[in-house]
Amino acid sequence: MSFTSSPALAAYPSPAATDAAPVAFLTQAARDLVGSFPGSELSDVVVVVPTRRAVVYLKNELALATEIGTALWSPRIAAMEDYMVELAGVQVEEPIALQLMLFDILRDIDKKLDFDQFVGWSGLLLQDFSNLDQNLAFPAKVFDYLTEAKALERWALEQMPTPASTTVAYFRFWDDLEKVYWRLRKRMEQQGVAYPGLAYRLAVEHVQNMLDNGQKAPQHVFLGLGSLSKAEEKLIRLLLKQGRAEVRFDGDAFYLEQDSPNRAGQHLRRYRTQWDLPPESFASTTGALPDLLRTLSREIQFVGVANASMQGKVAGQLLAASRLQNPQAKVAIVLPDETLLLPVLHGLPPEAVPEYNVTMGLSFQSTPLFNLVDLLFEVHLTGIREGSPETGYGVPRYHHLAVTKLLQHPFLRRYQQWLDKQENAPQYHGLLEHVCNQIVKRNAVLLPASELLHLGKQHPLVEALFATWDTCDDIIAACYTLIDLLKKAYQDQHSAIEAEYLYLFFTLVKRLDSVFDCREQRLSVRSFRRFLYEQMARTRLPFSGEPIADVQVMGLLETRAIDFDHVIILSCNENVLPAPKRSNSLFPYDVLREFNLPTYADHEAATAHQFWRLLQRARKVDLLHVLPGAEGTRTGERSRFLLQIENDLAPQNPGLVLRDVVATVMADSSDNEPEASEGDTITQTSVGDLVLEKDFDMLTALRGVLIRGLSPSALNQFLNCSLQFYFARLAKFQEAEEVEEKLGADGFGTVVHEVLENLLRPFAQEKSPLTAADLPALLQQVPAEVAKAMRQEEDERHARPDEGLNHVLGQVAAQLVRRYLEGLPEQAGALPLQVSGLEEILQTDIPITLPSGDTLPLRLYGIADRLDELPDGRLRVVDYKTGLVQAHELRLQKRGEDAAAATQRLLTDATPSADKVRQLWLYRFMLERSGRPAADAAIISLRNLSAGPMTAEMGFLTEDGTSFLDKGQELLTNFVHRILDPAEPIRKTDDLVRCQYCPYKGICAR
Repeated sequence: MSFTSSPALAAYPSPAATDAAPVAFLTQAARDLVGSFPGSELSDVVVVVPTRRAVVYLKNELALATEIGTALWSPRIAAMEDYMVELAGVQVEEPIALQLMLFDILRDIDKKLDFDQFVGWSGLLLQDFSNLDQNLAFPAKVFDYLTEAKALERWALEQMPTPASTTVAYFRFWDDLEKVYWRLRKRMEQQGVAYPGLAYRLAVEHVQNMLDNGQKAPQHVFLGLGSLSKAEEKLIRLLLKQGRAEVRFDGDAFYLEQDSPNRAGQHLRRYRTQWDLPPESFASTTGALPDLLRTLSREIQFVGVANASMQGKVAGQLLAASRLQNPQAKVAIVLPDETLLLPVLHGLPPEAVPEYNVTMGLSFQSTPLFNLVDLLFEVHLTGIREGSPETGYGVPRYHHLAVTKLLQHPFLRRYQQWLDKQENAPQYHGLLEHVCNQIVKRNAVLLPASELLHLGKQHPLVEALFATWDTCDDIIAACYTLIDLLKKAYQDQHSAIEAEYLYLFFTLVKRLDSVFDCREQRLSVRSFRRFLYEQMARTRLPFSGEPIADVQVMGLLETRAIDFDHVIILSCNENVLPAPKRSNSLFPYDVLREFNLPTYADHEAATAHQFWRLLQRARKVDLLHVLPGAEGTRTGERSRFLLQIENDLAPQNPGLVLRDVVATVMADSSDNEPEASEGDTITQTSVGDLVLEKDFDMLTALRGVLIRGLSPSALNQFLNCSLQFYFARLAKFQEAEEVEEKLGADGFGTVVHEVLENLLRPFAQEKSPLTAADLPALLQQVPAEVAKAMRQEEDERHARPDEGLNHVLGQVAAQLVRRYLEGLPEQAGALPLQVSGLEEILQTDIPITLPSGDTLPLRLYGIADRLDELPDGRLRVVDYKTGLVQAHELRLQKRGEDAAAATQRLLTDATPSADKVRQLWLYRFMLERSGRPAADAAIISLRNLSAGPMTAEMGFLTEDGTSFLDKGQELLTNFVHRILDPAEPIRKTDDLVRCQYCPYKGICAR
C-alpha cells in the first residue's frame, strides 16, 4: 500500500517539537475530584459522564490520581442514561413488548386495525412518544397542535370523505393519539416499565419531588456532557439551583466563541449563555476558554481510498506505523459506520498491534449467521404464493436462485462437511451439492417444497429450510431445528465465535417465542422478520479485551470525554459523517420545531461536537474517506468536517501540518508500510497478455483436434480468439451449467430453427415440394410448434416457463416464422420449394500435407440447417440467421479489388462478415467433396426477409481457373499450417467487443 500526496495542502509548517502535551480531560477531572473532595467526602459524590466507556476511564484516572499507598473512597460514577433510569426506579422495557402493548391499546380503539400495517409505523410512534417525554414536552399541547394541524388539512378537501374511507381513518388516528399516549403510559406505570424517554421524565419528576419535600440531594459532578435532552438539562439545573451540582464541559474556543459559525458549539454556547455557570465550567486551568484546536501543533492527514472495505487495511497500516513511531501513544480507530468493524479487525497487523480493545461490539447483522437467516427468509418470501397473499404463509414453490444461494452458505457447507464424516448415514454424504446439481439438471426454475424435500431425502436440515411455513410457530420451530443441527458442526474449539453466533440467535428466537406465545394475532412472515431483525439490530457480540488498552476500536459516540494521542477516523464522507438528513418521526417537522423536539439539525450539531472534541488533544489525526465513484458507497463526497479543517482550522493554526493523500495498491512492492511524502508516485504494473506457446504437447493436442474434426464454428473461433479456441477445444473447460430461466440469444435461435425444422420435415421426408397451397395449414401449426419448442419438455426436466420475457420472445419467434412463410409467395422462384434435407450432418476427410512432409488426415464436419434442391437438380445450402444480415456482408470481394485480396480476407479476417462467408464456403466444399455439388450457399435472415436467400459470392475463388475443390484444399492447407505453426502462440484477442459475451473472460482478466 502506498500513499500519494496532494502538494496543494502541504504548505503548512511542521509542528514545533517544544509543545507541551495537553492533559487529558478525564485526567484533569480526576485530579480535581481528588483535590476538591478529600478523604471520605468523595464517596458521597455522584459523578455522571456521557458513556459507560468514560466510566471505566474515569475510574482508572482516579486510581492514577491517588498517591501510592493511599486508599481512595471512590465516588458513585455512572453514565447519564444509566443514572436517569436508576433515578426513575423503573425498568426500560424491550421495544417488542411495548409494540404489542401499544397494539392492544389501539385495537381497543379501532377493532379493524391490521397488525401488519401497525408493525410498519409502531416503532416510529413509540420513538416519538419517547422523544416527547425525554424532552419534557406537554403531551396535551403537542397532541392539540397535531389535531389542529390535521384539521387544517381537512379544510383543503373539496368534499368530506365517507365515514368508512381511508382518509377518515387517517384523521381519526391523529385525533386519538393523545388518548393512546395516556393509556400506554398508565399501563407502563402499572407494570413498572417504561420506554427510555418516560424514564427520563420520571427521573426529573422524582428529583423535583425530592427537592420540593426538602430532601437533600447528594453532590453531583457532571463531566464531559455535550448535547443534552430537555430532561437532562432540567435535572442539572435543578441541582445547580440547590447548589448540589458542578458541571465541567469539554469544549474549545474554536467553536465555543459566540461569533463562531461552527455548529459543534451550538448546544454548549446556549448552556454558557443561559445557565448561571461559573467560568471554570468551560475554562481550562488558566481561566480562559481552552484553545487547543488553534494552538496545539498537530498533523492531520486526509487519506482517500478506492472503496469502503479497503479502509480496514489502510487503518491497520497507519496504526502499525504509529506503533513503531510511538509505542506508548494512545490510539483510537473510530468507526462511524459499524459495518466496517470486521474489515478493520482483519486489517490490524498482529505483530505490530498484539493488544487492542474493541468497545462497540459486533452487530449481529454483520455476522455470517445473519446472512443465513436473511437468505432463509428470502427463500420463503420470493416464492410463488399459492395461499394467503396477505400473510405470506403457504408458499409451496421456491425460486431456484434463492434456494441455491441458501444451500451454498458457509454455515450449511460446514454442516455438510460434518455430515460427510458420519459413517452411519452414508445416504446423506454430499447431500447439499446433490440438491444443487439436481436443480440445474432438472432446469427447475420454481421448485415445489415437496420436490425439495424429496431431493433432500427428507433430511431434517432440508425440512427445516424448506418445509412450508403455515404459522408463526412454524418459523420458530424451523429456527430451533436449524440451530440444533448447526451447533453439531461447530462443537470443536476452533469454532468458538460461530458457536457464539448460534447461541445469540437462539436467545433471540427464544425471546420472540415467549413474546408471541398464545397471542391471537397471527403474524405474517414479513412482520415476524421485522420483529426478528429489530432484535438482531440491537444485539451485539461483545469482545473481551483490556478495557483501557492503548489501542481502542470504537464508535464515535463512545469517544465522548475520552482523549487520544492518535485518532484514525474512517468513513469521513457525507451521509456517513454526519448521518443523512432523515426524519425518523411520524410527527411533522413543524411540530418538532414548535415544541423543541430534536430534529436532524440537532443530531448533526451533536455529531459535529463529538468530532471536533475528539480532535482537541490529538497530535496526529488520520481521516479516511472513500473517493468518488467507488462501488457500494452512499456518496463519494468528502465530509463537511474535512472541508472545515482545510478552509477554517488550518489557516488559523500555524502549527498544523495538513496532507491530502490517496492510498493505492502497489502491484509489485513487498513493502507494506504506508508512506506519505510529497515525492511519492504511484507505480502500476499492467496485466500482462496471456500467451501460451505451442510446445510439443500443445501441437500434439492441436493435431488431435484436427483429426477428430474441425467445424466451421471452431475454425472461426480460432481466427477470432485462439485462446477461446484453446479453452473450448483443447482444455475443454465446460461452461458452468445454470438453470435457464430466461431464453438467451442462442436459445431463441434454437427455438426458431426447431420450429422451421418441424414444419418442413414432412416435405423433406415425403420428397414432395412445398407449394402455396400448403402454407395456410403450416401457418396454423406455428403457435403450437413455438409453444412446444419454448417449453423444451424432456424427461426429468422442468419445462421452460412461458412467462415474462420468455412469453414475449415466444411471440416474437412465432411472428418471425409466420412472416417467413407468408413472404414465400412474394419471392420470385421461392415456390415450389423442394427441401432435400434438414439439419443434415455434413462430413468429409481431406489429406493435408504439412511442411515436414507428413500427411494429416483433416476431418471437416458441420450441420446444415437446410438443403434445397434447385430446378436444375443441384443443391443450395441454406443457413438461418435470427439476427439482421445484409446482402453486402456476404461479399468479401470489394469493388475494384482483385481476387487475391478477397481470398486473403477469407483466410485472415476475424469479422462477422468473414465468419458467415467461411461457414457457407465450408458447407459448400463438404457437399462437393461428397459428390453433391452445391450451386449456391445462402443465408436467410429472419429479420431481413424481403432480401430472400442471400448468396455468398465465391466467384473470386476460381477466377484464376483453379477448381473449387482444389482451391478449397489449398485454403484448408493454409489454415492447418497456421493452426500448427509454433511461431504463432495461443493468445487472447485484441477485440474487446468479442469478450463481452465470452464465457471465459473471467479467466483471462477481461
